[in-house]
Amino acid sequence: MAKKQIKSHDSFFKNLLSKREQAIEFLAKTTPAEIVKKLHLDTLQLDTTDYVDSELQEYFADVVYNCDYTFNDNETKKVKITFLFEHKSYKENIPHLQLNRYLLNIWDMQVNQANIDKIKFKDFRLQPIIPIIFYHGTTKWNKQPFENYFSGMDDFLLNFLPKFDYHLIDMVDYPNARITQLFQKRQLQVGLLLMKNIFHETSLLDLVEEIFANTIDFSDKTQERQFYESITSYIYHSANINIQKFIELMETLRTQHSQTFISTATKLKREGIETERNRIAFSMIRKNYTNKTIIELTGLTEKQIEYLRTIKEFQINLLTV
Repeated sequence: MAKKQIKSHDSFFKNLLSKREQAIEFLAKTTPAEIVKKLHLDTLQLDTTDYVDSELQEYFADVVYNCDYTFNDNETKKVKITFLFEHKSYKENIPHLQLNRYLLNIWDMQVNQANIDKIKFKDFRLQPIIPIIFYHGTTKWNKQPFENYFSGMDDFLLNFLPKFDYHLIDMVDYPNARITQLFQKRQLQVGLLLMKNIFHETSLLDLVEEIFANTIDFSDKTQERQFYESITSYIYHSANINIQKFIELMETLRTQHSQTFISTATKLKREGIETERNRIAFSMIRKNYTNKTIIELTGLTEKQIEYLRTIKEFQINLLTV
C-alpha cells in the first residue's frame, strides 16, 4: 500500500475515533460485554500523547483513551484503551511483535513521567492497557495466541513468552446492513461504511450515492463542510478507482453536499497535478535542463521554475554545512 494511502487511512480513522461520543458508541457496540460492563465509558477521556515511534508508523495509527475500570466488584482504577489501526489491506503475519513494542512504548513513557514527577518507585504502578486492533482488509483475520507462532513448546518454555491479548475488530464480520443497524451516530456509521467498502469500487460507488442522496445535516455548518470534505479526501486518496467516475456521479445528484464533493475533488486533483509537475521539474533541474526545456515539458512558468531552483540551492547548502 502506498504511503499516501496509509496516511489517508490514518487521518480518516483518527478523525473518526478521536470524537469522544463516537468512540463511546464504537466501544459499547464492538467490545465484548464482559469488558464493557467493567468500563465506565462516561469517564472516557482522549489521551493526546503520541505513542507511535517512527518504526511503528508503518504499522499503526493510534488513538488512545483513558477510562475508569471497575475490578473486584467495587474497586476502580484507570486503564488505557488503545485503538490500533492496521494499515495494510492484508493481515499482519505476527501482530504481537508490533503490539508488544507499542505497549512497551507506553509503559516506558509512564516510567519516564514518574521520574520527572519524582514519584517514589514503591508508590508507582504501571497503567494497564487494553489494545484494540481495527482491521478493514478484504479477507478474514485469523486471530491466534502468540505461542502458536512457535513450535515444540512445552509448559516450561511457555513461561518465558510474553503473555498478552488484544481485542480484534474485523470489518469482514460487519456487513453493510449490520453497520447501519448497529451504529446510530451518522458520522460514525458513514465512516465505518466507507472504510468497509473502500477497496470495492462497485459497492463504494453505490454507498457514496446513498450518502450524498441522504445528506447529513449539522447545526454547525463549518463542521458539516469539514465532514464532507474529509469524506472526499479519503475517497480521493484511498480508493482504487477512477475519481472521474465519482465526479460524474456527484453531478447527477445535484445536492449541496455533492457540489462540495465535486469542488473538493477537483481541488485535490489539481493539487496532485501541480505536485507531479513540480516533481518532474525538480528532477529536470537536478539534471541541469534549461528553463526553456522545462517550460515546454511541464507548462510551469519561469518564475515557478526559478523558485524550484532556489529550493535546490538551499538543499545543496545544507549538505555542505
